[in-house]
Amino acid sequence: MASSSDPMLGQAPTNVCEPLICGTLTLQQRMGVGTNKWGTDPQKFSHNDIRAAFEASLAAGITLLNTAQVYGTSEDCIGILRRDVPGGESALLVSKFNALSTGVGGLIPSLRDTLRKCGVSTLDGFLVHFPSGDPKLLAEKLAEAYHEGLVRNVGVSNYGPEKLREMHELLKARNVPLVFNEIEFSILRRLPESNGLLRTCRQLGVTVLAWAPLASGRLTSKPSVSQLSEATTVAALQELRAVAKDRGKTPAQVAINWCICKGTVPIPGARTREQAEENAGALGWRLTDEELARLDAVAVDHCGMYGSPEAIYTFMGFWPPRFLRPLVSAVLSCILGCAKRLLPLQER
Repeated sequence: MASSSDPMLGQAPTNVCEPLICGTLTLQQRMGVGTNKWGTDPQKFSHNDIRAAFEASLAAGITLLNTAQVYGTSEDCIGILRRDVPGGESALLVSKFNALSTGVGGLIPSLRDTLRKCGVSTLDGFLVHFPSGDPKLLAEKLAEAYHEGLVRNVGVSNYGPEKLREMHELLKARNVPLVFNEIEFSILRRLPESNGLLRTCRQLGVTVLAWAPLASGRLTSKPSVSQLSEATTVAALQELRAVAKDRGKTPAQVAINWCICKGTVPIPGARTREQAEENAGALGWRLTDEELARLDAVAVDHCGMYGSPEAIYTFMGFWPPRFLRPLVSAVLSCILGCAKRLLPLQER
């Protein structure tokens, strides 16, 4: 059994089908469920749809639920499902502190509110959502929550190598292990591998949770992908489809498995039974070295959520009319660029 405390000399693991130990947790499957949209659009995805996705995930051995305070209805939805679904209490819960809009002094009170919404007395994981705030004060509050038994494991989200090492040392000085770093990682945002962040996480024994492993839906078979036009995205999707066809898998399953083979724990979203079952089809096998090389050759460093207007369109489920799209994309690119410069959304 692989452990996140084993740095593996900085190399990606080969035994991706085995359980993974993350701090006090054991993941039977190296995948979680992203719940950021649970309950946000009940007319499109009903509570019964989300319940079916939760049940299908549990049936596949996928027990890790990833949420955050900024997700709105997600924590409440999880609390209801854990209470009402048989076996729902077995779900492992990881949430995140909204460091962008809440001062460090609000970490513990907001954590208690999260516990209430989720219907638990202790969270399995609690992360600092953005690289924002005084690191020493954040470490103190995370340590306080940990030593008080409010959380079993702590971590960060969207931290790069430098800030990750800093927080690791600050928590270590307070006898608290840094267990998680949740980052955007996919074939269309390979930057964390290219800049050494994945290697740093392995060396520190930090488990990487990969959000948007399907690139906000661009690496799936949903109808809207036919509207994608960015050359690097189209090239990556074509190769992904070719590998998927050879494998007898869907593009989404291959994209998720690619993330697993890189040593991460992907957390794709699922709001229907069909989506959850398709995601689970990425488990129990691994891409060959040749297949990984084919996908690596078309992978892109900077085409993630904050680097592509098409990521926003696919995520939101709304595409501007084609005659307006160049103008809208130009404006959106400017907005995204300003947001990246002015807000600590992701550390490079």
